[in-house]
Amino acid sequence: MNLISVIRSKFLKNTSWLLFEQIFRMLLGLVVTSLVARYLGTYNYGQINYGLAYIAIFTILSKLGLDSIIVHEIIKNRNHTGKIIGTTILLRLASAFISIIIICILLLFLEPDNLTIQILTFIQSISLIFIAFDTVSYWFQSNLQSKYAVISKSIAFFIISIFRLLLIYFNVSVVYFAFATILEAFVIGIFLLWFYYKHKGDRLAFSFQISKDLLKKSYHFLIAGLLVTVYTQMDKIMLGKMASASSVGIYAAGMTIATMWVFIPMALIDSARPIVMGAKESNQELYIRRYKQLYCAVIWIGIMASLFITIFSKPIILLIFGEEYLESISILLILVWSRIFSLIGVTRSIWLLTEDHISYQKYFLGIGAVINFSLNLYLIPKYGAIGAAIATLLAEVISSTIALVFFKKTRPLFKLIVEAVLFKRLKA
Repeated sequence: MNLISVIRSKFLKNTSWLLFEQIFRMLLGLVVTSLVARYLGTYNYGQINYGLAYIAIFTILSKLGLDSIIVHEIIKNRNHTGKIIGTTILLRLASAFISIIIICILLLFLEPDNLTIQILTFIQSISLIFIAFDTVSYWFQSNLQSKYAVISKSIAFFIISIFRLLLIYFNVSVVYFAFATILEAFVIGIFLLWFYYKHKGDRLAFSFQISKDLLKKSYHFLIAGLLVTVYTQMDKIMLGKMASASSVGIYAAGMTIATMWVFIPMALIDSARPIVMGAKESNQELYIRRYKQLYCAVIWIGIMASLFITIFSKPIILLIFGEEYLESISILLILVWSRIFSLIGVTRSIWLLTEDHISYQKYFLGIGAVINFSLNLYLIPKYGAIGAAIATLLAEVISSTIALVFFKKTRPLFKLIVEAVLFKRLKA
C-alpha cells in the first residue's frame, strides 16, 4: 500500500470515529435535551443557557488560543510532543483559575440581584479546570487516531445524560443541572489521560521556552477566538439583559437544532486539517486542491442540511421541545443558514495559518463582533430573539466571506471559496 493510500485510509477511519461520536451525541443529546428543556421550561432553560454563554467565552480565554496551533506544533516537533502537551495543560490550568475568579466578579457586578444566575454560572465555571486536559485529544488528532478521544467523550456524554435524567426523575431544582457541566469535563479529562499513557504518549513536562513560543504564536488565535465567541454568545447575554430569560431559552432551542448537523463538516475539518497542512509542506498544487475539496464538502453539506431543516422546522421543534417553544421556529429558520458561514470561518483558519496570514483573523472577527453588537442593540428591543438571530446571520456572512475582499492578501481565499462552491478545479 502506497503512502497516499495509507493517508487516505487513516483519514477515513479518523473521520468515521469523529462522525460516530457526533452522531451518538446528537441522537442521545436530542432526547435528553428535549426532556430537560420540557422539564425546566423556557425560563429555567434560559437561565442555564445564559450562564453557559459566559462559560463559553471564558472557555476560549482559558484555552489561550492554543487549539488552532497545537496540532501544527506537534506535527512539526514530534520530538517535543510531551513538552508541548504538558506546557499547554499547565498554561490552561492557570488561565482556568483566573477565569473562574473573573466570572464570579463579573456576575456579582452584572447580576447583583439574581442569586440563581450567580450560583449556576459559578458551578459551571469549575468545568474550566478539567477542560484543560482536553489538550490531550489533539495528540490523537495529530496522529489521526481520534477514536480514543471519541471513546472518552462518548463515555462522558453517556454518563452525563444518565445524570440529567436522574435529576428530572428526582424532580430537583435548576441549580443541580449546572453540575452536569463539571461532571462531563471531569470524565473526559480522566479518560483522555488514561488513553494517552496507555498508548505510551511522551512524558508530560513543562518548558518555559515552549510556553513563550506557544503564547506568541497563539496570540492572534486567542484574540480571534474571544471575538468569535463573544459575538456568538453575545446574543444570549444581551437577550438576558435586554429581554428575558425566557427569550434566551427560546433562542437556545432554535440554536440547538440549527447546529445539530454541524458535527459532520466539523469532523471533516478536524480530520483534514493535518492532511491539508502536510500537503502545504510538499506540494502547493495538491495543497490548494485538497483545501478546495474541503471547502466544497463543508459548504454543500451545509446547504443540504439547512434546506432539510428549513422545510421540517416546525415538526422538528414540536417533536423535540414542545409547544412552549413554538417561537423557536422563526429563530431556527434564520440561524440554520448562519451555520454555513460559521463553518466557512472555521475552515478559513487552516489557510490563514499555513499561509502565515493569521493576523488577519482578528480583523475578520472584530468586524463580525462590531456588526453583531450594533445590530443586537438595535434589533433586540424591537424584535427580541428574532432580532438576535438576524444579527448573528448578518455578522457571520460579512465576517466569514465578504470581509475577505477588504484585504489584498486574503482576496485569493475569497476566489478559492467561490471556485469550491462552483466545483471548479477540484480534481487533478
